[in-house]
Amino acid sequence: MRLVEAREDMPERPGRDIALFLAAALMSRVLFWLAMPRVIDSADAIHYIGVARHFAAGHFWVFNAKIPVLYPLFGALFGLFSPDIEFACRVASLVASTCLVIPVYLLARDIHGRSSARIAALLVVIWTWLADYGSRVSTEALACTLWFLAVWLFARALRRGGFWMSAASFAFFALHLTRPEGTFILLAAFPAAAIICARSETARPRRLIPFALVCGVLLAVHALYMSRITGTLTISHRTGFIVQDFLLSNVQRTKAGTLLLLLKTTSDTLFEVLPVMLGPVLLLFMGVGFFHPSERPRDVRLELYVLYFALVQWGLSLFVLSPAPRYLMTVLIALSLWSARGMAVVSRQAAAMPLGRWLRLLPVTALVLTMAFGAAVTLASEHLARRPRQPREYKTAGQWMKEHLEPAPVFTRKPQVGYYADMPTTGPALDDTLEEAVARAREAGTRYLVVDERYTAQMVPALEPLLDPAQAPPDLRFLHEVSPDYPDARVVIYEIVDAAMVGP
Repeated sequence: MRLVEAREDMPERPGRDIALFLAAALMSRVLFWLAMPRVIDSADAIHYIGVARHFAAGHFWVFNAKIPVLYPLFGALFGLFSPDIEFACRVASLVASTCLVIPVYLLARDIHGRSSARIAALLVVIWTWLADYGSRVSTEALACTLWFLAVWLFARALRRGGFWMSAASFAFFALHLTRPEGTFILLAAFPAAAIICARSETARPRRLIPFALVCGVLLAVHALYMSRITGTLTISHRTGFIVQDFLLSNVQRTKAGTLLLLLKTTSDTLFEVLPVMLGPVLLLFMGVGFFHPSERPRDVRLELYVLYFALVQWGLSLFVLSPAPRYLMTVLIALSLWSARGMAVVSRQAAAMPLGRWLRLLPVTALVLTMAFGAAVTLASEHLARRPRQPREYKTAGQWMKEHLEPAPVFTRKPQVGYYADMPTTGPALDDTLEEAVARAREAGTRYLVVDERYTAQMVPALEPLLDPAQAPPDLRFLHEVSPDYPDARVVIYEIVDAAMVGP
């Protein structure tokens, strides 16, 4: 109840607020972790774990240089307390996701006041989507927290100077070490300073000098480190590969095709992803937060500054040519800061109406109920008869292979099976025929071939007949089939037999 009662002129105790929301965020994420069976669900996750293992073993000079180093480094640090590096990387995500409460609360407080900050922090606590990424092996949780921390610190540094500027430099550099787009977010800070400093009595453009010097030194040291790893002087090794892939895709699709896909990505983001991910409650109050006048002067510079960074983040996500919500996590949370303000405004105005004691609770109650409904749907979809979002059958198949088969290379489209089998993997091309796929597997020196119903049967249609062992060619010996208690998720494991040994 006190969440919507706080007046902007009350003495602020941010430390107490933050401590309470941190405890609530940790509890919600631990409960989500316990309620949701988790498995590795992406190839990138395997690479992060691989680099974390190198770091945990003290090997800092030989690893997959395409992987930004900060998240695996945190995984290795938590691995000091657990021999399971996968678990340690999940703990790193859990801690990062929990700490998101801190910069979101502080930024919302600076922009809109204490009431809005409390509602924004509550949203971070109960948003199931954020708890989901707080239990995955992925960089999203850490990158999101560093994004908001860097944005908050930089604005405060421009207005106050001192150690704030050094802190902002390290926050942006940490984001650079976490995600490929972090490099461009760091560079975008220089134009952002103009928004804060223009005709301001407190912000000083000269404070950019120490920021540039500290960032320059940090980037130079990192470039020297990467030159030792890769042999090339670069500040972001993975970014170069992303740009090359984007340019190559332009050549393959033609410029017109790429432009159409870019427009489709933009359209899907604006008219599908944003409305679905924010939902009706956040969208409704966002309009109030943006356009309702304030009793006190609004910090328009700071509002435009945050929106600028959100726009830069969205623009960078377009280069992936995918409207996946995980690329827009910071954008969605940033927009929700105005939803929090809208709820605070409506709550204050409702307090003056008849039955205001109860009406003022409606905005936050609507937020809590809709988020609880989303959490219930997420949990139900994972535990009822329908196919769960997490490919748990990959882990089952991989563990069976590890227990019953001799280690050898595996031919499969989804490397998660090989990860849990502790065997190296390679895979088919999307346009391979069955004969070409088997020939490719032989050329690669693989011993086992694995086909799954969830993805491979759709991505490589020529391999779909292998889901039925009766239709397999004679040089594939059926070994095992994983048939989980949910539909469309079979995994069939074959051994590739020497062609000379195949008889009648």
